[in-house]
Amino acid sequence: MSDPRPVFRHIGRPVPRQEDDRLLRGYGAYVDDLPEPPGTLYLGCVRSPVAHARILSIDLAEALQMPGVVAGYTAADLTPSIRTMEPDRPKPGYKATFRDVMPTDRVRYVGDTVAVLLAEDPYLLEDALETVFVDYEALPVVVSIEDAIAEGAAAVHDDIEGNIPFAGEYKTEGFDAVFASAHLVVKDTFRSARMAGVSLEPRGVMASYDKGKGALTLWSSTQIPHLLQASLGELLDMAESRIRVVAPDVGGGFGIKAHVYPEEVIAAALARRHGGTVKWIGDRQDDFVTSTHARDYRYDVEMALAQDGTILAVRNRLHVNIGAYACFPFGSSAEAGGGAIYLPGAYKFAHYAYATHSVFTNTAPVGVYRGVAAPIAHFAQEGLIDRAAAALGIDKLEMRRKNLVQPEDLPFTNAAGITSDTQSHAACLEQALAAIDYDGFRRDHPRGEIRDGKRYGIGIACITEHTGQGASRYRTRGLHRVPGFEGATVRMTADGRLVAAVSQSTQGQGHLTVFAQIIAEHLGIDPSAISVEEGDTATTPFGSGTFASRAAVVAGGAVFRASEALAAKLKRIAGHHLEVAPEDVELVDGEARVAGSDMTMSFRELAAIAHSLEARPLPDGEEYGLESRAFYDPPNVSIANAVHAAVVSVDVGTGRVAVERYAVAHDCGRMINPMLVAGQVHGGVAQGIGEALMEAVVYDEDGQLLTTQLLDYLLPSTCDIPDITMAHIESETDATLGGFKGAGEGGVIGAVPAVAGAVNDALGETGAFVNQLPLRPETILALLRPVAD
Repeated sequence: MSDPRPVFRHIGRPVPRQEDDRLLRGYGAYVDDLPEPPGTLYLGCVRSPVAHARILSIDLAEALQMPGVVAGYTAADLTPSIRTMEPDRPKPGYKATFRDVMPTDRVRYVGDTVAVLLAEDPYLLEDALETVFVDYEALPVVVSIEDAIAEGAAAVHDDIEGNIPFAGEYKTEGFDAVFASAHLVVKDTFRSARMAGVSLEPRGVMASYDKGKGALTLWSSTQIPHLLQASLGELLDMAESRIRVVAPDVGGGFGIKAHVYPEEVIAAALARRHGGTVKWIGDRQDDFVTSTHARDYRYDVEMALAQDGTILAVRNRLHVNIGAYACFPFGSSAEAGGGAIYLPGAYKFAHYAYATHSVFTNTAPVGVYRGVAAPIAHFAQEGLIDRAAAALGIDKLEMRRKNLVQPEDLPFTNAAGITSDTQSHAACLEQALAAIDYDGFRRDHPRGEIRDGKRYGIGIACITEHTGQGASRYRTRGLHRVPGFEGATVRMTADGRLVAAVSQSTQGQGHLTVFAQIIAEHLGIDPSAISVEEGDTATTPFGSGTFASRAAVVAGGAVFRASEALAAKLKRIAGHHLEVAPEDVELVDGEARVAGSDMTMSFRELAAIAHSLEARPLPDGEEYGLESRAFYDPPNVSIANAVHAAVVSVDVGTGRVAVERYAVAHDCGRMINPMLVAGQVHGGVAQGIGEALMEAVVYDEDGQLLTTQLLDYLLPSTCDIPDITMAHIESETDATLGGFKGAGEGGVIGAVPAVAGAVNDALGETGAFVNQLPLRPETILALLRPVAD
């Protein structure tokens, strides 16, 4: 039987990344590389050394007398000119949340900015910051979820009762009766450590104000240039048309740069006040202390099962520590809302109930980070399946096969009400098992065996990835400040060259390559000949930005539409002059050609006609120029899926875990560039291994951050990451233009539960059970200690 899918010339090819040559040769320009205009002032922040305290007084006098110091400001000086951020508005389940760019009366976490200085030299600035004296009156501190929700706990914000700004509940009809009728209920509490994003380039910003034009230009290592532009307009009471935001080369983001930070707003406000340029560059300690953290979860989960292992219902009580403030623009619900709806994943149980809560504490704010809540949701779900299989005496692999969504179930609406038209769980499972040689592992490593002082285990994680979310999903989740759509402009210049501008901002994902491939598919030209521009609000159409596996789906959809429209116009012009119908014209190799003939017109000819640079006229009714702009807002979420399989060894003497083998079978719909998909998955798996085995942000009971440098915060190295075997399935969806699904987060979503499950498998015969992350040696030894005793 022939394959009914269309044959593509450019989509689906492993085209090398256009970005790499320039970056690898050292021609990139990050914020700190940009030319500094004469008279640039350097911004420094006085950070609170205590987690919770009233600000009694701030003395800048000595600092202002130091050489090179130009000015100093407290909140009292700036609040009249900067509006308060309002991430959340009051509505059912939500309480209004607020944040001033500098606290006016009290600090709420170590790192809160209480004063700023401007100096002519960044090194003199560092000395001056040390002389600022702030008198604090200590207040009670809450650090953990348990501290914050305890009866009588100190309030992080006086107007947020119980320290809970967001709470949501959901229950399917008939849930209680089904749960009560179950043959078996297994339950556990799953905890994840707080994490830091640790992008290669810490955050930075340079703001320049043109007094003559009354215009502000701000360069920032941001993932959301258009949302940052809109936020600056709102917070500074400036017309957006007078604000330009540029995201130059950005050294990694992973979500932590998808927020509006106080330093960006303060730098812009002071550039306007001083009528010049203000620059702030964070160092690694700033990054750990003030950039958003992630993953501080507690899942209390119960699973009800039939005797044959069928999952009947799941109850999920979830708390997320979101730190001292709700992040702007995502608000207080992004983590807690995602943590609730992601848990059903790949499984088809019909009944689900959750109660989810965001919790304020005296710690750094928690925001979106690669995968958001999904890695921990799947860690909890897969962990309970392993526990249920053991209790029922059923092979854990068969438990998964029994409960996975099958092809005949599609289209499928899961227990949380999320619908998907295409998924490939069963096929991915079989491919992942073959790639990891599951049967061979089971044959060669009998359960309970200790070989050379090590136990071996294999973990399987069947995961889903919610990608390409648009306005409808963000409104449902209460994220009223996230537009959801993306925009693209594709134009042909007067000399026949193709240029595109897209509302995204790349941090290394390969946008310039994949968008060029989509354009090339419609316009019949090699992708390397197409220029794609991003990250500049002055030249690109409005859009939401780069986060949540949205680029290929949402921005790709806008590029798809704009390219189609431009191709149609080229065919109309060529058809008019070649005296054929437009549908008889095809665009191939940089020219318009009448199908089945040698009649052609070059793109240069068509561009000259469209720009009135020669005598031949346009067809009646056609406008001059060759430019098409389009926006795309997907009607539904697109669900990608994968199965991850990991083999680990656990040293019973030291507690060290090593990942020995790793395999992924991945399905992100139609792949635009398989090489870049593989790169996204590989990078995500590396982050997931770090999350599962080593990474943890640690606060003491007084709210002091103990992990402020890379000597304290352990990251995986190349020695910790095994070779990764990959298989691809393409179950194209009709829910998005092009049949694309996202691929940016699936690697980390699957790696966390797969590695944790493999460790659980290795320890299975000991009676130990994995329910907390990371699985550092001390954690493993603590799990094994009852066995030794």
